[in-house]
Amino acid sequence: MADVVLPDRVAPQPWANGGGTTRELLRAEDGAWRVSLAEVERDGPFSSFPGRRRLLTVVTGAVLTLVVDGIESHVEPRRPFAFDGDAEVVARVPEGPVRVLNVIVDPEAVSPVVTVLELGRGSALPLAADQAALVLQGRALADDAEAPAESLVAGPAVVTGRCTLAVITLQRH
Repeated sequence: MADVVLPDRVAPQPWANGGGTTRELLRAEDGAWRVSLAEVERDGPFSSFPGRRRLLTVVTGAVLTLVVDGIESHVEPRRPFAFDGDAEVVARVPEGPVRVLNVIVDPEAVSPVVTVLELGRGSALPLAADQAALVLQGRALADDAEAPAESLVAGPAVVTGRCTLAVITLQRH
């Protein structure tokens, strides 16, 4: 049976700056990667993760503005945005709070990819052991286990149902 993580059953951890919270959903045993959902509630700096690479995807909310080492970018929903973990990052939420899928990796060990896709009726998406899928919209089944919106399915598993997914691939080097 598939491993389905329900974020509301994971205790939120407050950010040091008080600007949001994080719920860690999955972590590699060796610390090479982690997957979390973060609530960005107000403008402010992001924590630094020296020696890491970050891949962030807005999953709820309108837009997130990130100033990364002085360069401003507008991160739109469901469009992954990558940056160095040791960069100086300031976030702004011009249209209100957002929720982001946050993938943080050791770039010497792992290459992360996030792909947003829709499954139609009768579609099946096999997830390998190095993959997970966050259900963004709709209802999914993961090897017959229910996976409601905002749940995370850890591979290996087969995901079916009419839904939108953010598929995370954590390819080891």
